[in-house]
Amino acid sequence: MDHTKNNHAKSVEDYKALDRLYLPRWLRERIRATNYDLVEHMRQVLVSKPAFSAIYGVDPKSIEHLHRNEASLRSLLGTPFLMVSPSLPSVEDWRCFVDNTATTMAVDALRDRMPAARDALTIQSIQHHNRLFLDIIQSVANMNVLAAPLLGITPELVRYLGSLPAYKLRTALERIRDLPLFCWRFRDDAFWFEFTAHDLNVEQVAHHIMSTTPFRAGDLPHTANWTDLRLGRETHEMYAASLMAHGGRASTAATLFCLPQSKTRQMYQTIHGKRSPCGNLPNSLQWFVDKPQHRLHSTVFIWLFSAALGADANTPQALIAAADLYSNLFADTSPVLLTVDRACGLTRWMGASTRLSLAPCRECRTHYIVSNNESKIEMRHSFVCPACNGSLLPRARGAGRNGRNGNAASI
Repeated sequence: MDHTKNNHAKSVEDYKALDRLYLPRWLRERIRATNYDLVEHMRQVLVSKPAFSAIYGVDPKSIEHLHRNEASLRSLLGTPFLMVSPSLPSVEDWRCFVDNTATTMAVDALRDRMPAARDALTIQSIQHHNRLFLDIIQSVANMNVLAAPLLGITPELVRYLGSLPAYKLRTALERIRDLPLFCWRFRDDAFWFEFTAHDLNVEQVAHHIMSTTPFRAGDLPHTANWTDLRLGRETHEMYAASLMAHGGRASTAATLFCLPQSKTRQMYQTIHGKRSPCGNLPNSLQWFVDKPQHRLHSTVFIWLFSAALGADANTPQALIAAADLYSNLFADTSPVLLTVDRACGLTRWMGASTRLSLAPCRECRTHYIVSNNESKIEMRHSFVCPACNGSLLPRARGAGRNGRNGNAASI
């Protein structure tokens, strides 16, 4: 019995595992292991040399909190996103080491902040962890279309670092010497308040991941045409199978990929070993902004979908990649809050009308979905996101922190 279940589970993963649209388990675990290695490195360096706090963007007291609040740390590391950011954020910063050209202002500023006294052991440790950092960047950049949000860097830097041959990277590392190439990703005071005062939940972590990525959902494309695609029947069936493996109904796959419902129902039965659910598909616009968690989950999905489109994925590829990373981010959420069928409807509504749009929070500037329809009109200039108004905090602890229950001013 167990053997049959294992074979079935493996077959579902096989349908999901499309090139660059799927984050395999081994790569997720490698990202998490790298997180632990880099954070422990920073902690050890800061214990002996607190002056490095200007380089790593975190002080010794704060980084010690990571180990004291194990529940929050598990929530943070349970997501397959890199917990550090590059110290040098632009392509030009890296190109001066790769091509041995004049250094940029960012490189000069980083060198100026370096402590004067550095022992051989610290230098060796920095160089070793620089290599770990670049290795994970190259691995993710070449394996997943959503590398930019996973790594917390710009799409341009992903493309540049991912395309560099190994010998050029080795030469660049020799020129970089012991300049730390990474720093702590979550620098906002709100992050440390939530981390130390509460047990972080996955919704709070998702917000901080979006807020610390150097691009916003509203700055990315969130519309794309299906009609312009000429993919062929075999490719349509492959994408339909992957979408159904991620939880989409047979009727949704049939509509999106112009396949007979009899065909997609048969495929669903093969993938899941049971019939596809029947009935009406979710079609409520109000659902996406009805509750703080709904707004957060919906925004995360459209952010990932838009990031995939920005990385030159076509519409079905962006849907599949977003569904895969969304399910990994909220792996412990049961039942899943945003179903694939509802997410597919969201991407169509965002592209076809203005009844849902994206607006920056007036406090943290992170873009969220806001309503602009007959059910609810939200004022974009006064919108406050669920994280900033405290509505993502655990209910027992967050009830008294902020009296506001709404997510925006409404008229």
